[in-house]
Amino acid sequence: MRQSEINDLINQFKRLIIDNNMITIPKSNEYIKLDAKSSTKYFYVDINRKGNRIKRFTLQLRNQEKKELPLLRFDLVGPPHPNPPGDFPFAEKVIPCPHLHIAHEEYGDKIAYPLTYELVQMRLTPEELSDFVKILKSFLKRCNIEGIESYNYSYQEEMGF
Repeated sequence: MRQSEINDLINQFKRLIIDNNMITIPKSNEYIKLDAKSSTKYFYVDINRKGNRIKRFTLQLRNQEKKELPLLRFDLVGPPHPNPPGDFPFAEKVIPCPHLHIAHEEYGDKIAYPLTYELVQMRLTPEELSDFVKILKSFLKRCNIEGIESYNYSYQEEMGF
């Protein structure tokens, strides 16, 4: 997929397709998938808390047609991510969690960026990083999901990290 197509998919305005305006954040070791739609495309927003050895909280935006390539992936916890060599910001750097992966035409989802990097557009305070609802809202905003304040969010259990 060309970079212009990746960027277009990320930047399209989207709306979640849910029946009752309720977004329930899954409990530890669970996963849910939300459906979303732009004016022309369908998307998935994954909320993943599955993990055997570590407690996980990963969010992904995927296009339904190219679902094998996450367009955006937010990792809250996990090992530091070593970026590959190349001609892009943070090439060959090791990026600690939390970080955001942004799809790239040459590297797929192999590039991670720190949350402080301007392109990430997910500045979260340490306090906000301990609240799944605030993290999810920030990610949905980054995905260009419209009307995020009109949804009701279930309050999460203890994060337990």
